[in-house]
Amino acid sequence: MKKNLLIAALLMGSCFTASAQTTIFEDSFETYADFDKADVGEWSFVDVDLLPTYGFTGVSFTNSGTPMAFIVFNSTATTPPLTSTATSNWTARTGSKAMVSFAGEPTATQTANNDWLISPQISLGSDGNMLSFWAKSADAGFQESFNVLVSTTGTDMGDFTKISGATPLLAALATYGEHTFDLDNYAGQQIYIAIQNVSADKFGLAIDDFKVTATTLGLNETLASRFSVFPNPATNVVNIANAENALVTGVSIVDMNGRTVKSVSFDGVAEAQINVSDLASGMYLMNIASDKGTTTKKIVKN
Repeated sequence: MKKNLLIAALLMGSCFTASAQTTIFEDSFETYADFDKADVGEWSFVDVDLLPTYGFTGVSFTNSGTPMAFIVFNSTATTPPLTSTATSNWTARTGSKAMVSFAGEPTATQTANNDWLISPQISLGSDGNMLSFWAKSADAGFQESFNVLVSTTGTDMGDFTKISGATPLLAALATYGEHTFDLDNYAGQQIYIAIQNVSADKFGLAIDDFKVTATTLGLNETLASRFSVFPNPATNVVNIANAENALVTGVSIVDMNGRTVKSVSFDGVAEAQINVSDLASGMYLMNIASDKGTTTKKIVKN
């Protein structure tokens, strides 16, 4: 009996190992400036309704009340800081920042939000692709509704196909709930993912801890998972190491406006070190060229 149980346990363990998920992309929005309502990092904000937004009585923050799609919201940095209750909770799920879409004040011709949060382009794996994120209605008196959409061609509104069903989803009240979606219809493709706030005269939709994972990676994602860059965030130098015996031949660092701010060549080295002390604080893309191929890692400069 013990042997049978042990064999069963080993087989079960093998199943869990075989289906382990690898993170392709994740963002908890901590690296972006408080209360920024313009595009941040590689994320796009699209405000279709253009309505002025609701704010808080006696509480102020940059861009409060202005038309916006989403905003990098930090409830601890408002003036004064927001106090959470059982029915009003504007905090992030992790860290101090979340993406929040505030309700637009309705007009005779525009009664609902039409606000988009669009991800960077994400290269999916060949199998087991999953999207997960956490959403909540920040005020329990106003339940928010939203759609989730995918595009394989671009970030125009007409490029997207809804994957969340015909009826908008409802966000949990004053506490985060997880939402997951199977992305295997797009396996092996490069996609954009959008969250569209379609609430009508509500208050605030909060999104945090956005993640895409896969069971089996594509070629580029497999290579990316073999490289490690550290420390990240970095102040002075970024080290590059790998578990693929790849020989690094060059590194270029690109800012969020697409400009190459640093480029270094190497004569086929297994490990490399890049001085980033001269870069301005912020997020960058590090393109690593090697004899195994080229991959990109996201880094943050303190």
